[in-house]
Amino acid sequence: MFTAYLNTLSVLEIVDSVQKDGFFYCETALTSSYVDRVLADINFESILVNHNDVGVAISGTQRFLTHCLAKSKLSYDLITSRKVLDICNAYFTDRYQLTNHRFCQTRRQFHMPWHTDNNLQNASQLCGKHSMPGLLFLFYLSEQNRSPFQLIKNSHRWSHYYAQEIYLSDRWVETHHRQDVLTFNMQKGSLMICDIHAIHRAAPFCDREHTRNILLFQVDQVGDRYIGHGEQNLVNTAFIDNLSPELSSYLGFGTRRDYPAFPNSSVATLDIPDLLQLQQQLLPLMLKAIAKSLLKTLLPGEHLVGLKRLLWNLKSSTRPQ
Repeated sequence: MFTAYLNTLSVLEIVDSVQKDGFFYCETALTSSYVDRVLADINFESILVNHNDVGVAISGTQRFLTHCLAKSKLSYDLITSRKVLDICNAYFTDRYQLTNHRFCQTRRQFHMPWHTDNNLQNASQLCGKHSMPGLLFLFYLSEQNRSPFQLIKNSHRWSHYYAQEIYLSDRWVETHHRQDVLTFNMQKGSLMICDIHAIHRAAPFCDREHTRNILLFQVDQVGDRYIGHGEQNLVNTAFIDNLSPELSSYLGFGTRRDYPAFPNSSVATLDIPDLLQLQQQLLPLMLKAIAKSLLKTLLPGEHLVGLKRLLWNLKSSTRPQ
């Protein structure tokens, strides 16, 4: 999973970098084989319609698998790894929790605004900023990233002066902090850990051939003042190898969570190419559903049961013994 280089770095080294500079950057954190395997866990092409499973949601040119702890054992192992927990133990001074996590794929074009991630929500709406310490972990899974990560140097120390702003404009950053913008050309397997109070973004891009894949998750020091802070964590119990008190607290077992899963998606959030793709998927399914409906209408229930038994027996006879 982690490269030998990342494993040789001490946790205190990593934490000191975040506390001092507002970020820690590692160009080679994940092995190439691990990245390939974790991406194979996700089918970004599948749009779930009346399908009883955890899957990908679409919002504009972005696709999200929000519940990766329920879908991907490889991502579960990463998010709950000893390395991540040791970093959190060294960084936080009070109880911390995983407050959100997701795979995100961005296609064609996107313009991300400058922002911090110390957000408070009322249902699905942002309603303010909080002062809790927090860490954002971003693992880049793309071969070449044409939308590099950008962060304003030392902004974790003064961003609270702009707590009334959800986003900061490109013009404001260009006018006041152009010389302070740090740009990281993230590659496949790169890691960025940043203070959630640091002002950052992914640089905007417009390239129909470019696709950016990332796995990100956020850990906050949730105090009594912010009960209900965080999104629900859906966990596949088969993934849990050893549920310790530490892991139970980190995942939020028995803890109230008030925020809905991000993004708030529906058919209305689909981009036009995705709407067309959905129609292509639905047409053959619709024809199949019409045929089934006609068959049920024309045949008595007893004959349908007999037909199902016949088909089952035919399948059984062709199975290898």
